[in-house]
Amino acid sequence: MNRSSIQRIFLEAKASLELARTDAPIFLDVLNFMKTQNFSAENISEIHGRVPAHKELLRSAISKVPDNPFLNLKSALLAGYEHLHWRVDDSGFYAKGADVGHGYRSGNMHALLIGPEDCPFQADDFLLGFFLLAPNTLYRDHNHLAPEIYIPLTGPSGWRFEQGAWEDHFPGEMIYNAPGVVHATRVYETPFFALFAWSQDVESACNVVFADDWESIETELLR
Repeated sequence: MNRSSIQRIFLEAKASLELARTDAPIFLDVLNFMKTQNFSAENISEIHGRVPAHKELLRSAISKVPDNPFLNLKSALLAGYEHLHWRVDDSGFYAKGADVGHGYRSGNMHALLIGPEDCPFQADDFLLGFFLLAPNTLYRDHNHLAPEIYIPLTGPSGWRFEQGAWEDHFPGEMIYNAPGVVHATRVYETPFFALFAWSQDVESACNVVFADDWESIETELLR
């Protein structure tokens, strides 16, 4: 484990959150939590860096993070991403039997900086980390009790809420998913790579919410 590399990534992730900050209550909650806890290098938990899958995709995604305004975070990640504990969600986090889709199952990965286990800094009810999705993937409509923010580091990516109209978002834009609000993401040719945070209720399950256009969207993305 390389504490200096992990600490550098953490500090640059925090700085990137500050750059994207808004007056949204969840954003203030996230930043206040990070200010009130001791996230110094000596408090980093012992973790084993691992990249179990998608290593080339991950490095490619990081390389596509724009230098402006994320040069420092990009450099820290390129130098140290292998020291983080990356995990693939094979749908076990979702309600049993939920149809998350093959694209999501075969092309996702995440690493936590703050959370309950396998991450540098421990917290019982808070998550901060990085999330990766492969190109041409639909992250199907779902919701959860936890309030969530995303700061995309690549893009554009498409988003919709409550199965309404799609809207594209770009690197550095803050995306807020309120508790219980149904949301979906579609990834185009550029891999989706983002910072994300859950400010509470991190043990709550995600629920996939059926939409009858999934198949047509996934077909279109793969053309």
